[in-house]
Amino acid sequence: MLRKRYKFIVLIVALLTFVFSISVTSASASSAGVSISKAHYSVQIGSTVKIDAIGTNITWSSSDTSVVTVNRLGEVKGISMGKATVTAKSGSYSATTEISCGFYKGIDVSSWNGEYSQSGIYTGPVNWKSVKQQGIDFAFIRAGYGWEDYPYQVDSQLVNNINGCIKYDIPFGLYFYSYATNTDEAVLEADYLLRILNDYCPDSHNKLSLPIVYDVEEEFIYTMDSTELTNIVLAFCNKIKAAGYDTMIYGNTASFNNMNLDTLKANDVDLWYAMWPYTPQFKEPETIGKTDIVPEVWQYASDGTVPGAGDVGGVDVNLIYMLSTQTELFKNTKTTASQATQGVSKATVKWNSVNGASYNLYRANVSSSGKIDTVNALKLYSGTKTTFTDNTVKYGKSYYYYTDTSFSGDYLDPDYRKIMSGVEKGSYIYNVKNGDVTLDGKVSLLDAIIIQKHALAAYSFSDIQLFAADYDKSGKVNLSDAITAQKAANM
Repeated sequence: MLRKRYKFIVLIVALLTFVFSISVTSASASSAGVSISKAHYSVQIGSTVKIDAIGTNITWSSSDTSVVTVNRLGEVKGISMGKATVTAKSGSYSATTEISCGFYKGIDVSSWNGEYSQSGIYTGPVNWKSVKQQGIDFAFIRAGYGWEDYPYQVDSQLVNNINGCIKYDIPFGLYFYSYATNTDEAVLEADYLLRILNDYCPDSHNKLSLPIVYDVEEEFIYTMDSTELTNIVLAFCNKIKAAGYDTMIYGNTASFNNMNLDTLKANDVDLWYAMWPYTPQFKEPETIGKTDIVPEVWQYASDGTVPGAGDVGGVDVNLIYMLSTQTELFKNTKTTASQATQGVSKATVKWNSVNGASYNLYRANVSSSGKIDTVNALKLYSGTKTTFTDNTVKYGKSYYYYTDTSFSGDYLDPDYRKIMSGVEKGSYIYNVKNGDVTLDGKVSLLDAIIIQKHALAAYSFSDIQLFAADYDKSGKVNLSDAITAQKAANM
């Protein structure tokens, strides 16, 4: 899902910019006390964020230094994925803030958060100023449900919630609750949503930074044919994508078990997973059910407390896994291989280092036509070194070496290893004798003739043949290479 993934990376970069650029007015505090302006901060692995606090002679501590550390200036550094509490102390006073390392914290809301609470007491509209002050990084807002009775199935708090997010610069997306039992109804629901966007938020293209989500959780879907359910989801998403929006599916373990997730991913549909463990873990990305698929968004609780949106434990809380800053460094990881010489069955492979990273080195065979067989690649090495000597190469064969790279605790993005595509980042090593363009292990007059033909643009070469013909490694094959080959053939 390359197109979709790049869009989501842009989104995450936007969120990151937001996290580190917000300006918060400090809360008041007595000279003898201490206060922290926000209840929550997010930080990337390997990055730092400054805690905004008021107090005198403040000392700082982290509840888990394996997740984040904090220095005497209140600068928190992300060490590994997880959640920790940072405490500021001034004399006998103290204040705390929650730190998410490796993921952003968000909420999703509907009219239920603006008109009711779990205790049945009217709470009024979501107070987005308070939500912002809590350090919430993003939000999903319900737009509506079903396909009938327009506009009576538009969420009554939609406009208030959108305006609140815009006013307080909180990245947001929309979700639409589905009752569709077939693809035709799914298309009608997409039409309903698009009409909402046109009538209630006409600037949506410029305001939405998170996807439009299809909320599929009605009870009848659990007994529906999986292909039919997948097609219903795609019918909605394809209509929304055609209008220029990113799309996502909200579901739980049971509903996702009844969909073809590979088909959805192949069609650029992201996944928002609802799974509420009694004690959520944040040390590594959650996966969907028994699959190895990491969702783009994880809703880890339905009873969160976020003043302004759910003061009595009545708000859904979510996270978006960050792309570590280390990932950007991985993009530059390259391999270089020395050329094996005749009679020597080894080649030295080197790659540039990334601080704190570990590597896997692979070798793939290369056919005479230049085709790289990465499917059957051999794993040669795993560890932190940046050089390896391959003692099993065979003269006359060509290989393609490549690495993938990981950072301790940095398994944050489900497609992150695709950045280290071997086909893009590997290095060829052509174990062929100079001049041997026939690839038969020797240089003959035929090789010289073929090189001459190529130099006169009368014969085309594969990459391997180009390498063999280019005696002086000038990057091009000319008549002098043909003459050198002819001399070698007469020796």
